[in-house]
Amino acid sequence: MNERKYTKVLIETVVERGIKDVTDDPKRSLRRLAEMGKQFSEGRFQKASFGHITNLLKNDDSPYYKMLENFLATVDHKCIKTFGLNLGYDSWTYGARVIRRESESRGYMLPWNVLIHYDNEQKEGIDASGINALIKRLKPLGTNTYVIFREHGMSRDPDLLEVLREHSECAFLLFVNDGRISAEEAAEIKALKNVVISINIAAPDARAACMTLNEIKALYVIHYLYSADEADRFSDEKYIDNWLSYGSAFIFLVQKDSDKGLAGKFAKNTRMEQEYPILIWDVYADSRLINEMISDMPFIFEIASDGNVIYPADTGVNILGRDIIEVMEQIAPPYRPLPES
Repeated sequence: MNERKYTKVLIETVVERGIKDVTDDPKRSLRRLAEMGKQFSEGRFQKASFGHITNLLKNDDSPYYKMLENFLATVDHKCIKTFGLNLGYDSWTYGARVIRRESESRGYMLPWNVLIHYDNEQKEGIDASGINALIKRLKPLGTNTYVIFREHGMSRDPDLLEVLREHSECAFLLFVNDGRISAEEAAEIKALKNVVISINIAAPDARAACMTLNEIKALYVIHYLYSADEADRFSDEKYIDNWLSYGSAFIFLVQKDSDKGLAGKFAKNTRMEQEYPILIWDVYADSRLINEMISDMPFIFEIASDGNVIYPADTGVNILGRDIIEVMEQIAPPYRPLPES
């Protein structure tokens, strides 16, 4: 067993016990887990994250305690454990270490996650085999988290399922933008344990999809596609009440126009102030924030369903038929090392 697998097995044992303890005694167990994470943190990102969590949990009246209790009661613990380890260890710990090393060696920044728009109804665009090829090239360089925006639902997508299954150590967030997912597909994705399904709550079938996922204790969250002119209105009760009505522990805000991530400040403030029993994240703003803590460069890599690179903007680059490493060499920002802590 190599060092990476050995370390992950040890962490898995601790996490498994931790989840059981949290179910029995949420407040004390969550604090103990956060302190343990802080104690064993290696890098700047891990130390900052666990330090923040420790401070939040000092508040006995935090709505997050009740949120986490509900989350643990309604989601399969095996899914929580596997996805959590893939994200927390393979991506943010081991992966971050590899990203820093490879970025320094190559002279350009590598992303900690990749955003991919996927439309199986588009005849000429990025398909499941293209996504698989991309992951195979970037995974050895430390990129182990992939956000897939699926534009059109299907009763079953065997090719994409096979990609998610093959890369079992990666963390996948599958954003179902049309809000449709069958019970059969939901069960298959749940069985993989390395995928979070996110339902677009603006879609007509959103509540039915969430009900389907809830019934099988799948690991799922919700998301909302917003425009720039909405970013200053999210504190309005009509938004918050609607989000809370889904009973999800998390909501991802996804800006669809302009300078992406304008709701980032709102999302961060709600987490700091613990205003609501739901964790609010802005996909673009928080991706930049995490990347900056891992590699000191707010680099986001996003690919449209037709293969065009849409973030960074205005590159004029299409990845179809190209080696993704050559694309990274062309569009990625120069390497910038983390300042000494």
